[in-house]
Amino acid sequence: MDTFSLSLLPAAADAGLDTLTVSRHVPVFRRDVGRHDTTLAVAQCVDPNRFINAGLVLLLTRRRLVVTRQSRLFDRVRPLISADLTELAEIDWTPRDRIGLLDLRFAVDGDRHHLWVRAPHRQQLGHLVSVFGRTFAAGTDELAARRHAPGRNIPRQR
Repeated sequence: MDTFSLSLLPAAADAGLDTLTVSRHVPVFRRDVGRHDTTLAVAQCVDPNRFINAGLVLLLTRRRLVVTRQSRLFDRVRPLISADLTELAEIDWTPRDRIGLLDLRFAVDGDRHHLWVRAPHRQQLGHLVSVFGRTFAAGTDELAARRHAPGRNIPRQR
């Protein structure tokens, strides 16, 4: 097994995702994520600006953010957002302890996105907050520097 598979399965189990959901989304994730990229977090999420929400799954790796959507009618999984971490701008996340979710806002290529990332339990919410903190808060200057440096689009391994 490759690094991506070895890190995805435990992260999906921690997020409370069932194996059927994970198996449906993995082919789309594999198209966008490299074999040697490590999964930092996987979670179900909701777009609060849409009346009808299809099954959204967020995948955060050391290099990419991928959000997939599963249509309820045809059970097809398609990528909704797939971006290198250096392409993300205006990243903001706020934990909502009472309702057990992380309120995530970011922009990619001028498009603003707003997601509610679900946590099945309080420990998972704390884990999501720490992962987002390590990935984005500490690395904001580093990501901005890479965004402007030619040939340096791969984030440093931590």
